[in-house]
Amino acid sequence: MEKSQFKNLSLRETNQQWIERNSEYKIIIKRMKEIETFIDEFDFTIFGSNLVFCKKHVFSIRTISNAIELTAGSIISCCEAGCLADSFTLLRKYRDDLFFLLYIVVYETNKHQEEQTKMAETMENNIDRWINDNLCDLPIGKVLKATGQSLQVADAVKKYNMQDYFDTIEHKLNDYVHSNGISYYNQGIYAYRDNEFKELLDSLLNDMRLITVTFMFLLTLCSPLSIMSSDYIDYLECNMTPPEGSQYWVAPYITEFFQKNLDLIDKSCINYLRENTSMQIG
Repeated sequence: MEKSQFKNLSLRETNQQWIERNSEYKIIIKRMKEIETFIDEFDFTIFGSNLVFCKKHVFSIRTISNAIELTAGSIISCCEAGCLADSFTLLRKYRDDLFFLLYIVVYETNKHQEEQTKMAETMENNIDRWINDNLCDLPIGKVLKATGQSLQVADAVKKYNMQDYFDTIEHKLNDYVHSNGISYYNQGIYAYRDNEFKELLDSLLNDMRLITVTFMFLLTLCSPLSIMSSDYIDYLECNMTPPEGSQYWVAPYITEFFQKNLDLIDKSCINYLRENTSMQIG
């Protein structure tokens, strides 16, 4: 298919039509939309249990989860227009926001534990500056380090060599953010070699899946009730006695997400969650 077939169209419109006509591209993008839907469902799950107290402030982590969902949608929109450099650049924001949310959860979980008082104080000051819109010196490396050193996740981070993965993807995403080569620019679909565009789409999808499932895996270790199904609360709201142990039931869509994606980290991760949390993960 030659570019001349799309006369009178802008480059962006040409890309959009080219992608719309390719079933393989559309399947990959559809799977990205499933992640966007997952984030939307997660946002609903944490409703009512998402308040954080930091110094004089009270705020909801849904502020971040809402933004993450919108960023996921923006990544998809860029893919639909063939703007892969923009998609990878936004993927870095997506990753940074997910792990800053986890950073806040770790702070809220650990701030009263004496053995982690010093770390909690540093995190509290950073979060306070973030609330006041003057956080300017907290790179993702420090966020990941503080999160990875928390008591709940330190063993898992070491066991599954997560630091190596974080370093690899950091380098990759930075190449796109800083345009570290001719390959890291947006371009017309027709300019890609053979199967190159599909391979890059696949790479983006896999990175998006892995970032999301890693976040959910660590979040479950830090705050197991974040993945709780609504059944327990539903029974209480109906003035009914919840079934025994129902506070440990997991939202079905999260179980399904883990079953489809946790093997990206390691096949043993579901068993690890079963052994290290009280949640009944299918």
